[in-house]
Amino acid sequence: MNLWRQASMKFFQQVMTASIIILVLVGCNGQSAIPEGFYSYDKDEVEKAMENLEFTAELPSYVPIAAEILVTDRFYLEELDNEAFDITMFTKANDIFTIQLINGEDYQEESDFKTISISDSMEGYYQDHPYSQTLYWEKDGITYQMIYRPSEESLSEEELVQVAKSFQSS
Repeated sequence: MNLWRQASMKFFQQVMTASIIILVLVGCNGQSAIPEGFYSYDKDEVEKAMENLEFTAELPSYVPIAAEILVTDRFYLEELDNEAFDITMFTKANDIFTIQLINGEDYQEESDFKTISISDSMEGYYQDHPYSQTLYWEKDGITYQMIYRPSEESLSEEELVQVAKSFQSS
């Protein structure tokens, strides 16, 4: 009987260990799922660079390019009297994707942009030029702007909107 009890206990421990591993893997997979055609980036590096900002902004869960080089820059927009932060990513093909975070409104001429829906409760403004694509929106007093400058192929409006939808607090 003692041998049977030991075997039962060992089996129970194995089942519990396997269950915990499965739960951890499922939990991690659900939080970090990146849609096909999108890429991760060094979010920890960006968050560290944002630590001394006077404002708190959201970051995307993923980006539309495979970034080889990532550069951050904190600066001040004198004409707007606002602090700002740039995250610029470069690919091997020299595509450039910039995310700009501005503490306050960025007074762009909205008539130059097409109004689009980012979500049920949020509008954005999109502009497509042969040399760049821009999507910007305002949320909780922060202006978010994404600018893509392709070396060859452009992104679709829907791809930029999908990245915009992935922005969330860190």
